[in-house]
Amino acid sequence: MITASHLPKDRNGLKIFTKNGGYTKSDISELTTRAATIARQFHASNTPIPNNPPTVPTVDFFPHYAGTLRDAILSEVCTTISEIVEPFSDDECDVATYERPLAGLHIVLNAGHGSGALFHSVLEELGADVTGSIGVVPDETFPNGVPNPESKDMVFVTKRVCEEIGADIGVMLDTDADRSGFVLPREMTGSKEGGASGKYEALNGNRLIALLGVVFKETAPGCTFVTDSVTSEGLSTFLEGLGIHHYRFVRGYANVIGKAMELDGKNGVDAQVAIETSGHCAMKENGYLDDGTYTAVRVIGFLARMLRLSKEPVSLLDLINDMEEMEIAREVRLTANNGDIETTRDAFELCEKAIDAMCQKGAGWELDNENREGIRVRTSGGQDGSFFMIRCSLHDPVLSLYMEGSSISQVKEKVVGPLLKMFKEDDFVREALDISLLEDLATSADHSLV
Repeated sequence: MITASHLPKDRNGLKIFTKNGGYTKSDISELTTRAATIARQFHASNTPIPNNPPTVPTVDFFPHYAGTLRDAILSEVCTTISEIVEPFSDDECDVATYERPLAGLHIVLNAGHGSGALFHSVLEELGADVTGSIGVVPDETFPNGVPNPESKDMVFVTKRVCEEIGADIGVMLDTDADRSGFVLPREMTGSKEGGASGKYEALNGNRLIALLGVVFKETAPGCTFVTDSVTSEGLSTFLEGLGIHHYRFVRGYANVIGKAMELDGKNGVDAQVAIETSGHCAMKENGYLDDGTYTAVRVIGFLARMLRLSKEPVSLLDLINDMEEMEIAREVRLTANNGDIETTRDAFELCEKAIDAMCQKGAGWELDNENREGIRVRTSGGQDGSFFMIRCSLHDPVLSLYMEGSSISQVKEKVVGPLLKMFKEDDFVREALDISLLEDLATSADHSLV
């Protein structure tokens, strides 16, 4: 895949996949080393470049790919599920349902003019009403801004259109369609034919992972979800309540996918899903490929089946009501004043020691000993889901501070204030890091934390 992303142009390039999964850093390193060796050998041999190089055949891969998406939706819509919504009708998958499994669903696709625009025709062919969809013509200039399912702007636009037309679901894809997010109605009208109404909310981040937990509870009970490190305390509790094991790992979708593949099959582990809060998701059933469009068909198929089986309208958001969500979730990036990655790593080691000492004092901080990236601390003695974590950026001279809390005052009192004091008391950290953003949060109006 020739890929674009929300990152700067110098971070774009190629993704390579085989039947065994995506190429890792070591695979890419071996590939480039071999290519360089061959190039040097070719140059040293003085072999002339042929005037008529061999023709490289081209293959239209999209029909095959679209077929895999159709099969995934059919397998979701036309199978039996246990009692999630009452009452159920007969679950016979008739010919009409098989040919148009999304008939009766109004889906707004916001592809943002990225490669996911191809998904528009798939949804339409499967019977969905896709009127009102946004950015379904690929355009590398991204006239509506770079599509990003985490972006407040993309969520806002998608919600607005869904509310205007009463859509059943909105689907958001990023530039290369390896990440997805959703918009769903919180309230439904009195009949399925009436469609959706009321307030629409985003289903991304922890919410998306929780909903997939509901889906996989039925198809793979007792399986394992591997996620990135910043997933919430509430999500862990929710997944465990479904009987799904939650394994937090380091950020970076390749890291999460690699860990799932490593764990799967060992000591009875069934690692079905590898997913980041950013929307990157890879499923075992799909060869652990990082594919936001495949995630979308799993969510859409699940919704279509529930609407078909239930005599009453349903909202997928109702299925994750039991997951505790914090009022405040905020990330602050503390940069190194000298622009050196090593500086941030040295600063992190000092912070880690100081934070560990604070936890030992019993001042309401509890160290998460199962954390696998940076340092993670529960800030209410484990009494609610509030926490913060600090980690080094993978690529930049940045310390990332991520905070979740039940209120603005709690975050300021339990996280921002104590950390600022700690940073200022250490001569090296005070000189090494730009902590002005954290200082601004401590003194600014409360709404700046939201």
